[in-house]
Amino acid sequence: MNVTDEPVDDADAAALHVSSPVLLLGGPSPAQSELTQRLRALDVKVLHAPSAEVAHSLAAQERPRLLVVDARSSRRVPGTETLLAELRRAEEHLVALIWFDAEATTAEVLAGCAPLDDHILGNPGGEEAMRRLHLLSRRLPARREGERLVVGDLEMDTSARTVRRGDHDIDLSETEFRLLRLLMRHARTVLSKTEILQQVWEYEFAGQANIVELYISYVRKKVEAGRPRMIHTVRGAGYVLRPAEPEAEHPAGESVEENATGE
Repeated sequence: MNVTDEPVDDADAAALHVSSPVLLLGGPSPAQSELTQRLRALDVKVLHAPSAEVAHSLAAQERPRLLVVDARSSRRVPGTETLLAELRRAEEHLVALIWFDAEATTAEVLAGCAPLDDHILGNPGGEEAMRRLHLLSRRLPARREGERLVVGDLEMDTSARTVRRGDHDIDLSETEFRLLRLLMRHARTVLSKTEILQQVWEYEFAGQANIVELYISYVRKKVEAGRPRMIHTVRGAGYVLRPAEPEAEHPAGESVEENATGE
């Protein structure tokens, strides 16, 4: 399967590679918003942690190894130093780009940064932050093994980025791949549109929640082409992926929830 990269507007961005996901630790700011947009343009998953509790939860779920830490006095999370030390203990290979106040002293910078980290003083510009994240990413060793997901006769290798159903290879775009990966990781669990938006697109589409319906239909056509249905709509709740049931019990294109609700 060849996962098709979605277009990036900035021609210079083609040379950039940033490890995914990236955990942004700190309160909301224009700099954080700009960096988030630039990272998503490279199809990097961005995790926002405005508190230590959220940071621990996201780190346990996603295992990010690249952090952006806003240590500026107006944006920093309380106990940032302790939190950063805890995250480092939980993940052996972890590097951080730390934003300090413009007047930060050399002692403060050296105390906050580990040997492989990098830092920016003052208001962090988007282009400079992206260049530094690119270089930090190159310091990270490749993960030794990917994730193999199996649901019924559907298989996904997240390292090789391949998808097969039975003996049939399935070609997916990058967004379709992320959506199917989410559904497979949470097989047999109903996921709401809001959850899917947050996990696949990492932000709310104002007035465009139908983007989930659109991509669900794309993935269904590819995964279920000529085969029993696996992705089911649960009216008023969301979507769930389950192993296909025998065609004699539930013909392709039908689901228990959809029949019960009239969808």
